[in-house]
Amino acid sequence: MKRTARATAGARMIGIVIASAALVAGLTACGTDNGGGDASPRPETTSAAPQVPVIDVNDAVDVRRYYTVESIVRIVTERGGDETAVLGTLAAAEAESGWYAGNSGGGAGKRSTVDVFGWRSSYPGGAESGQATEAAVEHFMDVAATVPPETRDDPVEFAVAVQFADPRGYDPGDRVFSRARTNRDTVVTKYTASLPEAKAALEQVQQAR
Repeated sequence: MKRTARATAGARMIGIVIASAALVAGLTACGTDNGGGDASPRPETTSAAPQVPVIDVNDAVDVRRYYTVESIVRIVTERGGDETAVLGTLAAAEAESGWYAGNSGGGAGKRSTVDVFGWRSSYPGGAESGQATEAAVEHFMDVAATVPPETRDDPVEFAVAVQFADPRGYDPGDRVFSRARTNRDTVVTKYTASLPEAKAALEQVQQAR
């Protein structure tokens, strides 16, 4: 009788142990499944900021800059220039005039109205006229035809080469952006800084077409 009771108690104990083990295993598996679910990558929701045009064509003053940019893109392309030439020409004009025709430039005591590339303007209609801007771009491309081919692989190198090849004689110290000790390296730095804005302006014109 005592053996039977002991056997029964032992069986109950074994059953409890087995049940407990099963419960632990089930909880562990459940935890593993949940952990896996939490670790799975979740799609991130991002909203791109709207792109702001580099030139506000609705602004009565800024629209002049757009006309300069559009004229450069059109004329350089018509003259056979590739994107490198377009960007270089845009960068030069932005650095020299901010794409505004009719700025005042030149050294002390000899300041005068300049075109979009920083040269003293002698075009009919005044430096601010569309005719003057287009003539300035045409002249820039005339000079561009004389620069070494190896300069045409980089926008800034191309633009600087054209300016220094101009027969009128490019004087780095006689410019709107000029500072003391301005030299060719300073011009390269200035044109390089204008290149990102030139790229954005080109994209704006291309999208408007």
